[in-house]
Amino acid sequence: MRDYTSTEERIVLSSRMAAVKKEISQRLRVFTYREKTWCCPVEVDNMTNPFLAEFTEHPDAPYVINLANSIVRSWMETPFVIFENEAVVGITRPQYAMIEHFSLGIRGAESVLEDPDREQAEALYRRLAPLTKRHIAEEGERTVGRTEFEALEKDALFHAGGYQGHTVPDYSRLLENGLDGMLALIDRYAAENVRDQESADFYEANRIIIRGMSRWLETYAEKAAQLAESGQATDVQRRYYREIAENCGYVAHRKPRKLYQAVQLIWCLSLWDWVDCMGRMDQYLYPFYQRSKEEGDIISTEDSMVSIVFKIWENGSHNVTLSGQKPDGTDASNELSYLLLQILREIHDTHPRMSVRVHKNSPGEMLALAVQLWSEGMSDPTVVSDETVIKGLMQIGTPLEDALDYTMLGCQEIEIPGKSNFGCEDGQFNLAKLFEYAMNGGMSTSNPAVRVGPDTGRFEDFTCFEDFFSAFQTQLQHFVRIFCHLCDSGQEVRAANFAKLVKTPFTEGCLEKGKPHDAGGPIYNYGVVETAGLAAAADSFTAVKRLVFQEGKISRQRLISALAANFEGYEKERQMLLNMAPKFGNDDQEADAMAARVLDLFWSECGKYRSIRGDVYTGACSLLAGGIGFGKKTGALPDGRFAGEPLGNSIGPRPGADKNGVSAMLNSVAKLPLEKGVGGTTLNVVLTTRMLSDPTLRTHIASTIRTYLLGGGQMAQITTANLEDLLDAKAHPERHGDLIVRIGGFSVQFVQLDESAQNEIISRYN
Repeated sequence: MRDYTSTEERIVLSSRMAAVKKEISQRLRVFTYREKTWCCPVEVDNMTNPFLAEFTEHPDAPYVINLANSIVRSWMETPFVIFENEAVVGITRPQYAMIEHFSLGIRGAESVLEDPDREQAEALYRRLAPLTKRHIAEEGERTVGRTEFEALEKDALFHAGGYQGHTVPDYSRLLENGLDGMLALIDRYAAENVRDQESADFYEANRIIIRGMSRWLETYAEKAAQLAESGQATDVQRRYYREIAENCGYVAHRKPRKLYQAVQLIWCLSLWDWVDCMGRMDQYLYPFYQRSKEEGDIISTEDSMVSIVFKIWENGSHNVTLSGQKPDGTDASNELSYLLLQILREIHDTHPRMSVRVHKNSPGEMLALAVQLWSEGMSDPTVVSDETVIKGLMQIGTPLEDALDYTMLGCQEIEIPGKSNFGCEDGQFNLAKLFEYAMNGGMSTSNPAVRVGPDTGRFEDFTCFEDFFSAFQTQLQHFVRIFCHLCDSGQEVRAANFAKLVKTPFTEGCLEKGKPHDAGGPIYNYGVVETAGLAAAADSFTAVKRLVFQEGKISRQRLISALAANFEGYEKERQMLLNMAPKFGNDDQEADAMAARVLDLFWSECGKYRSIRGDVYTGACSLLAGGIGFGKKTGALPDGRFAGEPLGNSIGPRPGADKNGVSAMLNSVAKLPLEKGVGGTTLNVVLTTRMLSDPTLRTHIASTIRTYLLGGGQMAQITTANLEDLLDAKAHPERHGDLIVRIGGFSVQFVQLDESAQNEIISRYN
């Protein structure tokens, strides 16, 4: 029996799975982009447009019925392909001109506006997209005025509306009921809740989705049976095809008993759900794993798990969560937790993404295996603190039992699987830009003639620091109110477009209430706001407080002039700002307290507003490359940053600002009110390959990370490289295809990044 906990031993793939790995690797050389569900791995001739066809053929059908039928039709018109050695089947859709999206509704609907018959085109467009993102802009113009809203957009203070949408469906509900059982569940709640035609249509749309999944699995069973009877198949291939036919035919209607059945069924849902996030696989699959080990199965338990992880690898699922705690608070680590990490180790790629939950009773072997993967050049798994996340969830009203069941998803957001809708952001807010508004009395930075915020006075007129900070607070209160209101408008767009129809029957509360996923259906409906520019704003406050107001080394007017000139001619002042004021990330009490003060002020203000989905807005900081984009629109700041430079990546210090090592940086971040960031706060931690090559240092790193997670930190994700490797990869990308780094919440090959993103990564090492 293999010891999956071992850092010394690696799994050895069966000959069948080794062949599958080779085939996937070859396909990925052609189809490299795995962040969407229509990256079909085969060429498709005579491309159809199932969404347009469904809506034009049934012009009088209710929107939600047309949408459900379009989704099913898009899957049934996708080629049914079974690759030679695979055990779990199902491929993604081709690049249809239109396709549903869990955040946007029907993506590509605007293409109908190219029709020369403008009136007819606009009528069809309104049917395909009942509400568009223009609704957010119109509400912004109504709220603050057109000129003012245009200035706010150019200034990039915030982006409201967001890419909200990552959620984890209830895979346990699917496994416990099967697809026929899901239909019975829909009928049960429909009998209780149907009150008019609209609610009847809602339940019928859910039936259409479930029946479509059954048809899709039946078709794969038929395809496999046909291949088994073909004269071209070898005896081994015929056996494989018969196994697939039996497996797909079984779960097309019945609930699974064994692991092989379970992984095929969850792959069906995952695929139809945009290969989004698969939640706590080691928990909901473990009973099936145990039964198959005890009673036997069509294929081995290891091959079943390798098969599902290989599907995730090829198609780019956003997160799998391992370990953590059970509902009774005991450790949830099991054999599957370690096996999944070992399969990830064997793949050694940017996907699948995995997260390991850590708590005070976590086994040392789990974190040791994670560190081992990092030492081999991987940036997964991310490690997450149960202590901080569960505390935060309970503070906003989540019962302990559900808080204990949280999962990671997307680019390191937090979710209650199958019960919530707060994955990914409802909007992004730039605190560094707000600092600029506080300095110039609420005037636009892109159009200085336009007032966008309250007149709180100009920086040169303040005589004490607290008056200046009070101006910042006034600007923050003003803009957070507007921001949350416009985030609500984004939620209205998603609700009108039934953006999460596939997720709906697999999310507790939706069927029970008769409410769509984005209209308050789930049990938990918190809003999530992403935070940009924290370190830049906090370090600017610290510098101003010390060098201007306390020590008087730089006058207010001199600082204003230096910033306006982007420090040209003011290098002396810039060096003072850089070197004579402490910076967040160095375990300095003054700098860290300022960062905590700024962040707590922002997240607490957001928490005063309740989203139209029903629950309060919560904080998050998982910005991907957002620090680069917001930085381009942010001027020079008193932290010594030039105009246009990146603001920093997610919750950590600005690149290059932390001078005292990893432990000091972790101590600084742990002082932040991260329990209020229950939307997810990513921290990118740079570890050199030299550090990780030493077994003694690996043990020390595991201990340091554990201390951080149990002492107030929320999560850490790792980039493992050396500066020399990064510089060489930038100059010679052909040599470094396997160099994996972290951008915000996701892993990527360094050589695939554009120059600005590569420079941001390199700056972390300087």
